[in-house]
Amino acid sequence: MKLIKKSSKMLIFSKLKILLALIFLSISAYSFGQESVFTALNKSIVDADKAFISKNYSTALSIYEDIALDDNAPENIDLRLARSYFFTYQYDRAVKYYQQHKETNLEFPVEDYFYFAEALLSIGNTMDALEYFQICLDKKPNNDLYASRIWRLSNLSYLYEDSLKNMAHRAKLNTNKSELQMLQFSEKEVYLVSNQPQVEIIKKVDSKENSSFYNLQKIETYEDPFSIVALNYENAKPIGKSLKIPFHVSAINSFEEGDHMIYAASSKQKNVKGNYPLQLYFAEIKRGKWTRTAAYEHNDLLFDMSEPSVSNDGKLLIFSANFDSGLGGKDLYKSIKTEEGWSKPENLGDRINTERDERFPFLQGSNLYFSSNGHAGLGGFDLYKSKLIDNQLGEIENLGYPVNSNYDELSLSIDSLGQQGFLSSNRQNGGFDFDIFEFALDLQIYPLAVEGIVKFIEHNWMDSSELEVLSNVALELIDRTGNNVVAETMTDSSGKFNLKVPYYSKYKIRIRGEDLDGFVSFEVPKFAKQDLSYEIVVVNDDFKNSLREENE
Repeated sequence: MKLIKKSSKMLIFSKLKILLALIFLSISAYSFGQESVFTALNKSIVDADKAFISKNYSTALSIYEDIALDDNAPENIDLRLARSYFFTYQYDRAVKYYQQHKETNLEFPVEDYFYFAEALLSIGNTMDALEYFQICLDKKPNNDLYASRIWRLSNLSYLYEDSLKNMAHRAKLNTNKSELQMLQFSEKEVYLVSNQPQVEIIKKVDSKENSSFYNLQKIETYEDPFSIVALNYENAKPIGKSLKIPFHVSAINSFEEGDHMIYAASSKQKNVKGNYPLQLYFAEIKRGKWTRTAAYEHNDLLFDMSEPSVSNDGKLLIFSANFDSGLGGKDLYKSIKTEEGWSKPENLGDRINTERDERFPFLQGSNLYFSSNGHAGLGGFDLYKSKLIDNQLGEIENLGYPVNSNYDELSLSIDSLGQQGFLSSNRQNGGFDFDIFEFALDLQIYPLAVEGIVKFIEHNWMDSSELEVLSNVALELIDRTGNNVVAETMTDSSGKFNLKVPYYSKYKIRIRGEDLDGFVSFEVPKFAKQDLSYEIVVVNDDFKNSLREENE
């Protein structure tokens, strides 16, 4: 066999071709890989932007956070993150990413200056917030919203004027979930809307907030003896099954003395966007349980209709909706009950509604309470009141601190006297973690100076003309909770006395004098009163028994 020997030049040429082929393959693979990376990244950005536009802010934020970890993330990812944190109520993080975006030379839209200022205000940075609101106004000089923010921040002191007379404190029933609304249904019973997980065979989760759906519970209450308005809570029971709620219940309201209810819940039917919008439904108590009776006749699957309130006579309905015809965001609408049914929803107008959101209306007598982030306030959503006069709404009144805070206050319910109730706020933990706060308005301020007169009668069946003044007797004010003497005084020759009550509590008075020693009850007003003059009548028969009962 004859061997054929190739030249060294041919061998070198062959090796070179192989090497070039390998390099080409490597470049192609790298380019394909890079293209795949960019394609995947671009798709993620598109998905996140779509979620944000559809107001699915939590989903958008989750995707943006992943994108931000990539070296190829877009330059304006900080702006996307800042917006998403703002709309998920995480104001401290929104501030961080707005500040990072500001350090670049990229565009900073005027609406983002507004969100930046709102976030700064919510974390208590008032001076910087004022600066950025001014930038907004400089860019849009005729914008009433920006102008009102600047005016309010320059006159914040009046929102704190009643802070000594008003109080708000976190209720004992709160969890690490979101407690969105609470309503007093009877003297010993409240209803709570929250996303605390329920015992279910199949667990349902809301992908927008990555939590359980909002549901309805009935909870028993009793007074806390150590607090002015605090309650204790027990025996929580879910009550939503008979109302046929497929996913969320967003808010409730009772009317006609608590026998009827209106509530907002997810529709069972999808709309054209593939969503299950919130719609309004009515219910009544039948055979001891709530039963859905009808849907609101003007429900519209194209929009979210939620957070309803009905006047106690059942004739006026006010709710929140994001109709296209609104002034912007969510607006408040009214509907009147007539013999023919409910009238078509009518926008409450620009005295109440703004280009931003108005939510959670609550009707109580002639007052409309609601939440808004469009009217100027302390920051985020604040709670407001407007008086209904001849079917017209009056001036808007901010309820001030401590009912409102720098963070968000959403739902409010208040008793028939307009003195105390419940509100929801995320001031404790921020974000979607809303808690229920018990609040009271126009409380008595302590220490409290009172005056009065002590009189004496031998028997309780005697005529009142037999009353005698008790002069020069000793009075001891005793706090019942600890049985401690907190103040002492004497009556003068006319039986009159002056006493300083140091704080709100349950009290009794011990009266001691010649041949006298016993106790009488002494009630101090929880809410402010002008007349603080007391007449204490000692009935000798009962007085003797009071000392014996105290000693037993």
